[in-house]
Amino acid sequence: MELSKKVKIALDETRMLILGAQILLGFQFRGAFSDGFDQLPTDARYLAGLALGLMVCVVGLLIAPGPYHRIVEGGADSGHFHRVVTVIAELALLPFALALGLDIFITASRIFGEFGGAGAGTAAAVLANRDRSARARRA
Repeated sequence: MELSKKVKIALDETRMLILGAQILLGFQFRGAFSDGFDQLPTDARYLAGLALGLMVCVVGLLIAPGPYHRIVEGGADSGHFHRVVTVIAELALLPFALALGLDIFITASRIFGEFGGAGAGTAAAVLANRDRSARARRA
């Protein structure tokens, strides 16, 4: 496949990822204003704030390739830029997985208790980060 097509696909994929991340970021912000948030234990509220911060990092990482392409590369396609987009997308997976795991821990611990919540949150984070590990082995 030619380089310009690879770069276009990489940018399109990051745009799709940012749409999903924006939705999850909106849920994160909305959570603090929902009924029952003030009834959460203090540590769960801090974890929710940490998950929000991680999701803000994800959104920031996923937004970065577009402006980088225009400002730094001048809109030109290069192998270096394709690698930058790929690395940034892979870097965004870790904070995404951690934020998802924390959110599921908070929710599941209200239903199943602390141990059940820890198991569910850990499983979600590991499964969300599984793609990152598989990509690293292929590279």
